[in-house]
Amino acid sequence: MKFEELISPIGIERFNREFKGKKCLVIKSEENIFKDYFSWRDLDNYLNQYKIGAWDRTPQLQVVLPDGNKWCKKKSKEYKTRDELLKLWKDGSSFILTLSEFLTQEMWEQCQEFEKHYGIGQANIYCSNNKEAKCFPIHADSTDNFLFHVRGKIRWYIYKEFATNEYRPNDATLEKVIDLDEGDLLYIPKKKYHKVDTLSPRISISFHFTDLKGKPYKRNNWYDWKP
Repeated sequence: MKFEELISPIGIERFNREFKGKKCLVIKSEENIFKDYFSWRDLDNYLNQYKIGAWDRTPQLQVVLPDGNKWCKKKSKEYKTRDELLKLWKDGSSFILTLSEFLTQEMWEQCQEFEKHYGIGQANIYCSNNKEAKCFPIHADSTDNFLFHVRGKIRWYIYKEFATNEYRPNDATLEKVIDLDEGDLLYIPKKKYHKVDTLSPRISISFHFTDLKGKPYKRNNWYDWKP
């Protein structure tokens, strides 16, 4: 979806003037315009590749554990079996598939579209199995974030402050609470403090982008390999 279509209620000029790098933007949708980006079936297909044979087919998997810490398949020393991961999923841990824009054509081409206006980007997929799943505490990202809410319902807490040497997460003061439904878009400027509560099973995709720095990033096209 073209960038100007995503933010059509306000347009690119107003977005750059009033919101980019300054404040959050919410665009509600009457239909789920993101339903084809990533599905529960796609998640099922991805996770069922975990620990098949000797090859690592799910290198980017991360889990927010019940104690709030993060388990990273690529970096954590602790090994987890398929059964252990399934139990964590059913018990309410959030699963994150980082650097996953390659999983579907829709996500790949969406990054390509964003990169006409930004530098290089990526798609991180956030998935939870039930209401009140464990998520990250108050934090800020180092990149601009366009959040596509794909499945379920989530509640976002947006804080007034940006991450600086002056302000730490525990010092942040609540600015607004936003409930997102399927098809809604949320823009969060870099270093803006925020956190999430899940209100149902959910899938969200965060498209993160670096600064443009003079020219857009040139991503390879998605090739059609079908005979």
